[in-house]
Amino acid sequence: MLLERDKELALLADLLAGVSSTSGRVVLIRGEAGIGKTSLVKEFVDGVGDEAHVLIGSCDDLLIPEPLAPFSDMARQEPTLEEPLRSGNRPGVAAVALELLSRSLRPSVVVIEDTQWADEATLDAIKFLGRRIAGTNGLLVLTYRDGEVDFDHPLRGVIGDLPPENVVRIRLGGLTLAAVAALLDDSGLEPVQVLAATDGNPFLVTEMASVDGEGVPSSVQDSVIARVRKLSPQALQVLRVLSVQPGRIAREEVWHLAAGAEAGLGECERRGFLDVNDESVAFRHELIRQAVEGSLTADERVAANRTVLDGLPPDADPARIVHHARRAYDIARLVERAPEAAAAAAAVGSHREAVDHFRELAPHLDRVAPDAKGPILDQWAREEGILGHFSEAIEVNELARAHHRARGDRPAESAALAYGVNLQLWSGQRARAEVLAREAIDVLGPDPDASDLARALEVNAMLMGGNDPAVGLQMVERALQAAGSDDEYTLIRCLVHKGYIANILNYPQGQGSLDEAARRAEAAGDFFEAARALYNHADSAVEFRDFPTAEDRLQRATTLAGRHDLPSVRADRVGARLLDFKGEWSVAEDLARDALHREEVVHKLIILSVIGVLEARRGRPVARQTLREAWGKAVDRDLETRVIVAAAVAECSWITGRSDVPVQDIIRVMEKGLAAGFEWSTGSIAVWLWKLNELAEAPPGIAEPHRLIIDGQSTASAELWAKIG
Repeated sequence: MLLERDKELALLADLLAGVSSTSGRVVLIRGEAGIGKTSLVKEFVDGVGDEAHVLIGSCDDLLIPEPLAPFSDMARQEPTLEEPLRSGNRPGVAAVALELLSRSLRPSVVVIEDTQWADEATLDAIKFLGRRIAGTNGLLVLTYRDGEVDFDHPLRGVIGDLPPENVVRIRLGGLTLAAVAALLDDSGLEPVQVLAATDGNPFLVTEMASVDGEGVPSSVQDSVIARVRKLSPQALQVLRVLSVQPGRIAREEVWHLAAGAEAGLGECERRGFLDVNDESVAFRHELIRQAVEGSLTADERVAANRTVLDGLPPDADPARIVHHARRAYDIARLVERAPEAAAAAAAVGSHREAVDHFRELAPHLDRVAPDAKGPILDQWAREEGILGHFSEAIEVNELARAHHRARGDRPAESAALAYGVNLQLWSGQRARAEVLAREAIDVLGPDPDASDLARALEVNAMLMGGNDPAVGLQMVERALQAAGSDDEYTLIRCLVHKGYIANILNYPQGQGSLDEAARRAEAAGDFFEAARALYNHADSAVEFRDFPTAEDRLQRATTLAGRHDLPSVRADRVGARLLDFKGEWSVAEDLARDALHREEVVHKLIILSVIGVLEARRGRPVARQTLREAWGKAVDRDLETRVIVAAAVAECSWITGRSDVPVQDIIRVMEKGLAAGFEWSTGSIAVWLWKLNELAEAPPGIAEPHRLIIDGQSTASAELWAKIG
C-alpha cells in the first residue's frame, strides 16, 4: 500500500510527459532507509510501462562494489549493453545508455537504485549521462540514502557537477498519523506510539504491524526476527543463506543454495520477505536482509557464505566471488580470484575498487604463485599511483622489484624500476628517481631487447628534459627508435616528453606531439596517460603565455581526469598559475590553497610560489615565510620548478624590499633557465632583478615583453601583454 506519495507521483508523471517538449531530467529521490524510495519508483514505472521504455538497475552493499552493476541488471532487458559490459568498455556502456535515453518514439526512464553504494565506474556513467540529459528524451532517476551521502561521499561530487537546471530533487519524509493508522489497520498497536517510535517510516510501521499484536518491538530487527521464527526449517534455511547476498540473485542460483529451496522460496515470498520473479530473487527491502543477516551467529554467517560460494558458477563476477570468499574465510579462492576482480575493476576505470581488491590480497601474497606474483605487484603499484597513493605505491613497487630481481627477470625488474621513477618523481624525490632511472638501464645488461631498453630510456629522457632539453630530446629520439611501433605505452609517453621538450626549445613546436600522444592514449583506453598528455600541454602553454591553448587543454585534462577518476592527475597548479597571470588573483589563491594539502610534493612548490607572491602583493607578512619554504625545497628539484620559484622570490624581494635568498643564487637559476629555453619565467626574474638594481640590462633571450620593460619601452611592452591577455 503506497500512501501519501500522490504529490511525488504527479511530479514524476509531469516530468515524463514534458521531456519531449522540453528536455530530459535527472531526478534525485532521497530519504532514509525504509522511507519508500523503491516503492515510489515501482509505483511510477508500473504506471508508465505502456508509454515509456523502462530500465532498472541497482547498486549493492558489497564489501567492494561490482563495477557497473546497475547496467548489468539493465542488460538483462536491453541486449545492446551486453557487448560493452563484456569487453569492459566503460565509455561504451555510458554511450549506449545515452542512446537508450535518447530514443525518440517513446520517452525512456532509466532508474539506478541505491546509488550511495555505486562504484566509481557507475558514478562516472551517471555524471556522463547527467551532464547530457538535456539532449535526451528521458528521465534518469537516482535513489539514495541521504544519511549515508555526507560531504565527502563520491556521489556528492557527482551530483554537484550536474547542471542544476536539469536536476529535480525529491526528498521523501515520514508518514502522517492518519497514514500510520491506515497501515496498522487492526494490528492492535497504538498509532501515536508507533508514529513516535518510527517517525512515520513506512517500512518500520509495516514491520511493526506484521507482528500480529505481539507488542511494539524495540527495533526493526526484533520485528523481522519475530516473523522469521514462524518460517518452516526449509524456508528459514533459504532466507538465511540469501541474507548474505546483497542485491538480486539469479533464480537458478537459488536452487544450489539449500535443500528444499523451491518450497522454501515460495513460503518466503508469501510471507513478504522476498520478491520473486521469473529471473531473479531479492529481499523486499534491504533492511529485512540486514536484519536477517544480523541475526546470524558468526559461524552461521561463515557457513552461509560458503554455501553461496560453492553455488556460484565459475564465470560469476569475480568481485562477488571475492566478497563471499573473504566472509567465508576461503583464502584459496580469495587468492585465486582477487587479482581477476582487481583487473576487471581497473579495466573499467574503477581504480579504487581495484586497489581494494589488491589490498584484500595483501596478507596472503605468500600463497600467490611466483609466476603470477610479479604482474600482480606491478599492476597494484600502478593502481595506487593512479589514485595518488604514492607512499603505498612506492612500497608495492619495491616489493615488485625485489620479486623480479630474485627470479632473475631483468626486463620485468627494469620495467618496475622505470615505473618507480615516476612514483619517486611525483612524490618529490628527484634524487632517488635519478638513481632508479640509471638502474633501469643498467639492469638490462649489455645487449637488451629494444622494447625493454626503450622503456628505460623513456624515464631517463623525462628526467633529463627539464634540466637539459637538448640532451633530453636526443634521448627521447633514441627511445622512440628503440620502441618501434609495437610498444604503444612507451610511444605515447615518449611523444609527451618530445612535445614538452620541443616546446621549451621552440614553442609551439611540440604541440603536434602532445596532441598526438593524447589522441593515441585515449584510443588505447589509457585515460591516465591521455589526461597526463593534455596536462603537460597545458603546463607548457602557460609557461609560454599561450593562454587560449592552456585553457583548452586544461579543461580537457580536467574533464578526462574527472570522468575516469584519476585524482593524481590534477590541474590545480597549472590552473592557479594561469589565473594569476590573467589577473584573477582571488580565484587563483582559492584554487592554490585548496590544492595545497593534496598536490604531490614537487607540484606543491609551484603552488607555494603562487600563494607566496599573491600574499606579497597584498601586503601579508607571511609571504616571505611561504617563499622561503618553497625556495628551500626547490634546490634539488627540476629546473622548471626552480625557475618558477625564483621568479616568485624575486618579485617578493622587490615588493617587500627584503631578500631572503642571495641575489647571486637567483641569477644562477635565471641563467640556467635561459640556457634551457625558459624565456618567460626567466624574463620575469630579470625584470624584478632590474627593478632591484641588480641587473643593468636585459639578458639576451628573455621574452620580448620583459625585454621591452628593461629597455624602457613600457608602452610597447603593455601592448604585447594586452595582446596575449
